[in-house]
Amino acid sequence: MSNRSHILRLAVALLVVVLGARVFAQDIGPDPAGEDNGVSFFPSESTRGIEAILDQLAGPDEANLQPLEELLEPANTNSPRDTIISFLKLTQRYYDLLRQDAYTAEDDAELQHLYDEMQWFFDLRNVAPSLRQDVAVNSAVYLREVIDRIGLPPVNQIPDRRQMLAATNEGYPPAWKIGNSPLLITRIDEGPNQGKYLFSEETLETVEDLFHRLRSFPYRSTSAEGFYEASFLTPRPTLQAWSDSLPAWMHNGFLGQTIWQWVAMVLLFALAFLLIWLLSSVLKRLTKNAPPLARDATLLLVPLFVVFASYLLYDLIGDKIFITGLVFRTAVYIIYGIALLAGIIFIFSLGTVLIELAASTERAKRRPSDFHLATLGIRVVSIIAIIAVLLQGMYLMGFSLATILAGAGVTGLAVALAAQNTLRNVFGSLMLLLDKPFEVGQRIKLRGYDGVVEDIGMRSTRLRLLSGHLVSIPNENVAGVDIENVDMRPSIRRTINLPLAYDTSQEKIQRAVTILREILSVPRSSIANADGEPPLRRESHGGQEAQTRHPNEAINHPDQPPRVIFNEINSDSLNISATYWYSPPDYCAYLEHCQMINHEIIRRFREEGL
Repeated sequence: MSNRSHILRLAVALLVVVLGARVFAQDIGPDPAGEDNGVSFFPSESTRGIEAILDQLAGPDEANLQPLEELLEPANTNSPRDTIISFLKLTQRYYDLLRQDAYTAEDDAELQHLYDEMQWFFDLRNVAPSLRQDVAVNSAVYLREVIDRIGLPPVNQIPDRRQMLAATNEGYPPAWKIGNSPLLITRIDEGPNQGKYLFSEETLETVEDLFHRLRSFPYRSTSAEGFYEASFLTPRPTLQAWSDSLPAWMHNGFLGQTIWQWVAMVLLFALAFLLIWLLSSVLKRLTKNAPPLARDATLLLVPLFVVFASYLLYDLIGDKIFITGLVFRTAVYIIYGIALLAGIIFIFSLGTVLIELAASTERAKRRPSDFHLATLGIRVVSIIAIIAVLLQGMYLMGFSLATILAGAGVTGLAVALAAQNTLRNVFGSLMLLLDKPFEVGQRIKLRGYDGVVEDIGMRSTRLRLLSGHLVSIPNENVAGVDIENVDMRPSIRRTINLPLAYDTSQEKIQRAVTILREILSVPRSSIANADGEPPLRRESHGGQEAQTRHPNEAINHPDQPPRVIFNEINSDSLNISATYWYSPPDYCAYLEHCQMINHEIIRRFREEGL
């Protein structure tokens, strides 16, 4: 008897401990995310949680009623309880707006606010930024439909922030499940939502399928009955009357959209492409005979119109026709791809227009090197802008920037290795344009070549030799060798050596020096006229006299006058040296002057018997 009594007492004690532990767990923390918390999945026996929360919207005279603005802004996700309460209130308001017969401007603004707020309930880190709002709104509808069918536990059994902290400290995971369903609210530990409790990424992936599995189950709460139909299959009030007049078969569903929505979407895409083609054709015809600059500038309107049409198409499909789900996401990818391509074409075409505009200026004609540098700068900026737009567009379409940059790094390395010679030439061109050792039209000497620069390209510099041949030299080589810029000299220096017989007398040597100085000087009568102006001489052309400057003015300068000197006594001759500097350095005029000086020297020396 004693043993039986001890066993009975032990059993009672164990039962009390177990019951106490369950009550304690409900008070201080959530049930583990993976365990059964007593809420049935198919379906729930309880709707008290949903109704208690929604009573705050239904009972306007209650003392604890909050203004609508406080309920909707911002979404409170500090704990599973706060997340559930905010989610139900926002989705209820969204449902009520969808069921209205007409929208006001305030309703449209509130709808947009609700769209933005719904994004804060879900872990959208792996969703494309351009699709986050659509994914959040669609998932909110599916999730609300599921919750209305499976129910929620009483509000006081949903853990608040204090209870979640206590449970986490005891080793429980920072997450809470709705019953034994796959609907999981978990704490985010990184990113802008760090510390918030959001519906998990797994919930996003499974909620649509879960809705279709539970769609035949009865509602446990009818506060948002028909939410799916109101959101996915009903147009906005602006199109409601028109859609109601369509045949019944047009309202049949296919891939989550009605037939009339499919038809409207296809027609909108076709209309957009038709308008783009018409605009392009009309502009090309109107600018057929226009200058290249005007034609290219006018055609910039085409990619701009494509971007505008893409935005308008996105708005009509998503907000007016209300395409949703996978079909909408596919349409968004197509629209973003078209807009991204149009943006890239616009940036590149704009660079071309700016280059043509720079080429039409007087400065480009006077300073070709500046124009080439501006061309290179515009192209580099265009490429950088295109890369930035491409990266941003791919990010909005859902591509990981880390993956894109890693791929770009590997691709860039491969391209750099394969095109290293080309890159050397491009950088050589950049160095030439920045350093400006010569300009287009100047005569230079390098690597044994002597000619006039015709063009400084991205890969090579073209040189027209004095023989008339055209030589292309890679810019890598041009930038790495010594360059003699002939046209940059301030004057052309000439030295004349006149040998005299060894037995020439000193008087004749002095006479020869004097003759050379007279020949290279400006005649005294031409040194200055009565008004102190530069010397002039008279020449007769066809019976008319014209006043011109004396040719020797080009070699007589205050800082560099001609120099004649008896400088050498050689073993078999005596040498007189004459040096002068011809300026400006016009080579053809210099040769004409040399010829005149040579004739005059021969004539005077023969007259003197030298």
